[in-house]
Amino acid sequence: MQQPVNLKIVRIKPLFGFIKAFFSSKSHISASIRTMFFSVLILVINMLTGILTARFLGPSGRGEQAAMVLWSQFLAFSFTFGLPSAIIYNVKKNMKDSAKLYSTAVLMGLTAGMLAMSLGILVLPYWLRTYSDSVVLFSQWSMVLVPLIVLSQINNAMMQVRGEYKLFNRLRFLVPLSTLIGLGLLILTRTMNPYTSAVAYLAPAVPFYIWTTVRLLKQYEFVIKDALQSFKTLIRYGIGSYGNDLMGNVSYYIDQIVIIGLLNPAELGLYAVAVSLSRVVNIFSTSIIVVLFPKASGLPKDQVVEMTFRVYRISTCVALFCSLLIMLVAPFVMPLLYGPDFKEAISVFRMLLLEVSISGGTMVLAQAFMALGKPKIVTILQGIGLLIVIPLLTVLIPKFGLFGAGMAILSSGLLRFVFILLNVRFTLKTKLPKLLINKDDVRWLLSAISAYKAK
Repeated sequence: MQQPVNLKIVRIKPLFGFIKAFFSSKSHISASIRTMFFSVLILVINMLTGILTARFLGPSGRGEQAAMVLWSQFLAFSFTFGLPSAIIYNVKKNMKDSAKLYSTAVLMGLTAGMLAMSLGILVLPYWLRTYSDSVVLFSQWSMVLVPLIVLSQINNAMMQVRGEYKLFNRLRFLVPLSTLIGLGLLILTRTMNPYTSAVAYLAPAVPFYIWTTVRLLKQYEFVIKDALQSFKTLIRYGIGSYGNDLMGNVSYYIDQIVIIGLLNPAELGLYAVAVSLSRVVNIFSTSIIVVLFPKASGLPKDQVVEMTFRVYRISTCVALFCSLLIMLVAPFVMPLLYGPDFKEAISVFRMLLLEVSISGGTMVLAQAFMALGKPKIVTILQGIGLLIVIPLLTVLIPKFGLFGAGMAILSSGLLRFVFILLNVRFTLKTKLPKLLINKDDVRWLLSAISAYKAK
C-alpha cells in the first residue's frame, strides 16, 4: 500500500536547501544580505542594551556613560590613517604581497594607536571639564583600548578582502552580545551604574580583537621584508583615503562631541538614545558598503557606476520605507521601551532617521570613487559636511536645543548628497543614472534570488 506523502516535509526540504545554499554562497549579493542579516541581529542587541542602560541609568546617567565610552572609539577610528581602505585596495590588486602588506599595516596601526592614546590622555581633562573627575579619569583609562581598536579595523579589512564574511559577521555579533550579557549580570547583581555599564561596553571586545590579530599573523606570518616599500604602498593610498575615513568618523561622532560641550548630561542622554535608535536604518547601507568596495575595485568605470547606482536605489528605497514606518510608531514605542523621560527625544529622532537614510545612500554612491582610485573626492565630501554641520550645531543648539541638533545634521546630509551627485556627473564624466528604484532593479533583484533558488 502506498504511503501518504507528507507535504510539509516536501516543502520544507527545498526551503532549507535554498537557505543553506544561499548562506554558503560566495557571491557579493549573498554576502551583502548575510552581512545585513547579522546587522539586524546586532541592531536588535544594541536596541536591548540601549533600553537597559536608559531604563536603569536615566537620561543623566546615560549621558555620563556615553561621554566615557565615546572617546576611545572616536580617537581610534580617527587615527587609522586610511589603513583599512589601503589594505583592501592594495591586497586586492597584489594578492601575492598580502603577508608583507598586513604585517606592515599591523606595525603602522600599533604606532597610530599609541599616538591616539597619548593624545586622548592629554586632551580629555580639558574637553570634559564640565564632567566629574571620576568620569574624566575613566575616560583616560579607556584610552588603553585605542591601539587594539585600530588593529581591529585593519583585521576587518583583511577579512573582507579575503572573503571571510562568515567570521567577520560572527565577530561583529559576538561583541555586542557579550555586552548585553554583561549588562544583564550587572542588573541581576544590582551593580549597574554609568561606570560599570561603560566597562560592559568596552571590555568584551578585547579578547576578540587579540584573537583575530594572532590568527591573521599565524596565517601570514610576520614578514618585515620590504617593509619600507609596503609602508609607501599603504600610505600612498591611505593618505588619500584617510581624509575620507577621518571625515566620516568625525561626521559620525561630531554631533555628540559638540553636544557634550553645549548640553548637560541629561540632554546628552536624550540625544544619545535618539542617535542610537535612528541608526536602525543604517544597516542597509553599511552592510552593502562592506561588500561593494572590495567587489567593485578593479572593475571598469561603467560597471562600477552601474553596480553602485543599482545598489543605491534598492538600499535607499528600503531604508526610506523603513524610516517612514518607524517615524509613525515612534510616539508609542519610544516611551514604552525607554521610559517616559525619553519622550522629548522623538522630534530629533525623526529628523535623524531621515538623515541616516540620505547619508547612507550617499556613502553607497561614494564607493564608486573609492573603487576607481579617487578617495580624495570622498574626503572632500566629508569635509564639506563638517564645514557646514559644526557651525550649524553651535548656532542652532543654543537656540532650539535638541531640535536644532537635528536640523543641523539633516542639512549637512542633504548637502553631501548633492555634492556626490555633482561629482559623479563632472568628475567621473558619466551621465547621472536614475536615482529612483525602477522595474529593472526589481527584476534584477528577483532574478538574482531566483538564480540562487535554482542552484
